[in-house]
Amino acid sequence: MFLCGAYQFSGDVGSGLLDALPRVMTLSAADDDPLRDVITLLSRELIRNELAQQIVLDRLLDLLLVLAIRSDFRRSTTAPRWCRAAAAPQLGPTLQAMHDNAADPWTVPELAEISGLSRAAFARVFREALGQAPMQHLTEWRMTIVRDHLRADDLTLPQIADAVGYGSPFAFAAAFRRHHGEPPGTWRQRERTAAQARLLTTHHGS
Repeated sequence: MFLCGAYQFSGDVGSGLLDALPRVMTLSAADDDPLRDVITLLSRELIRNELAQQIVLDRLLDLLLVLAIRSDFRRSTTAPRWCRAAAAPQLGPTLQAMHDNAADPWTVPELAEISGLSRAAFARVFREALGQAPMQHLTEWRMTIVRDHLRADDLTLPQIADAVGYGSPFAFAAAFRRHHGEPPGTWRQRERTAAQARLLTTHHGS
């Protein structure tokens, strides 16, 4: 059976995942691999005409995608650093806390406590695993979320600042300027102007 599906990713979060994936993933699920179970369920669902079939298929395809990526990263020698670090017992819970709760005012001692390491040991292990200091990684993750907000929705700058853990719009604007070399409002306007130009070009080209 040949299964075909498509996913659309947008923003820097989606681009980061796509950049980490190989062009082709070859999967070979063992008998006890949940990937095999999901494929079996998909196959069965496709030949039925049941209530809410599309909802079931959508969810199973989501599971298939996640399990496929997980399986490939587990076997790959070139899996991204953040993936390998997420699987480490000492760093996995810390990374999850940072990524899931970017708005929290994290400090290195708080993150070290989650890892179960001393502050110095945590900073060393984190840098060795991800190639950057913990707070640098957190700042870059926050800026990734910020760029997606600036492109995709109409949140005000104070709302975005609050969503990613900056105490004030001024602190947020200063951090953004340090990271991108211009204020967030200027960056947003330039990106939206460029997006509109691309849309017009596509429209006229079609």
